[in-house]
Order: sequence, then structure tokens, then C-alpha cells
Amino acid sequence: MAINLSAGVFDFYNESLELFVRPMVLVYPPKREDCPNCRLETLGVRSSRSISVYVQGGPLPFSRGMPCPYCNGKGYKEIETTDTIDARIYWDRRYWVNIGVQLNLPDGAVQTITKMDEYTKISRCEYMIPNYDGIEKYSTKRFKRASEPYPQGFKQNPIKYVVTFWTVSTNA
Repeated sequence: MAINLSAGVFDFYNESLELFVRPMVLVYPPKREDCPNCRLETLGVRSSRSISVYVQGGPLPFSRGMPCPYCNGKGYKEIETTDTIDARIYWDRRYWVNIGVQLNLPDGAVQTITKMDEYTKISRCEYMIPNYDGIEKYSTKRFKRASEPYPQGFKQNPIKYVVTFWTVSTNA
């Protein structure tokens, strides 16, 4: 038998959850942008390679034949894009929300709970950085996603949530 709760209960529940959110930065895989400082090879398969010729008005002038100082002669610059979202971050396993599945995660793993609206951002990100102002211990760590975001919460609640598990990244 389903229990029907009034909308006011969910309003109170959702507002109380907002009290515990912290910002977290999602970092996406880098995107390649053509170098604005040098000319690119336009023939052949490797069309994004620099030919070491300065483009007038570029940010860093250099002599012809020298590698471009802006892109190191690659012809492109990898640009890292980020988003900042709000999340509840659980550092201690004792407080993790039970999703009904046992996960074998190493020490230092964390659990986050975010609004369902953030699902695609979390799915696309390469890693996450907790953005705790002034707390060096947390804001210097990068966490890789250890699970897909998992839907969680009451079916009747108009605001849906997702649970994601993260492990400390060794190479990010």
C-alpha cells in the first residue's frame, strides 16, 4: 500500500536538505581549440599541426621556424572546462545513504547526493573537486567517479536526487 504525503512535507524535506550542500567543481575532459598564435597545416591528414609561422595579432610573438610558445608546436591548446554544482558530500561511510547495493570502495571514497538535474553533468565529468573554502585537506583532492549516478528518493517528491560514489584519483 502506497503512502500519500502532502506536498508541504516534501517542501520541508527539500528545504532542509539544502542546508547541508557544499559546492563541488566538475571537471570535464579537455576540448581542443585551434591555436590563435600560429598558422596550421592545411594539407594532409594532420591538418591541426602547427607550421611554426606567427599569426599577426597572436598573443605570443615568435620567430619563424621556432615552435609556437602558445601551443608548443602542436597547433592546438587543450582547454579544461568546469561546472560548479551543489551537493551533499559524505566523507564517512557511516553516513552514506544505502542504495541497496554493496560496493567495494577503497578508503577515502566519498558519496555525493545531488539533484537529478545534475545527472548529465556528473555522467560527463572526468573528475570532481570538493570546493571547501579554506579547508586545504579537501579542496586539493580530485575524485574520479566510481559509479554511475544512481536515482534516489521518494517517488512523490517533485525534486529527484542522484547518489554518486567517488574515489580519490591518483593521476588527476
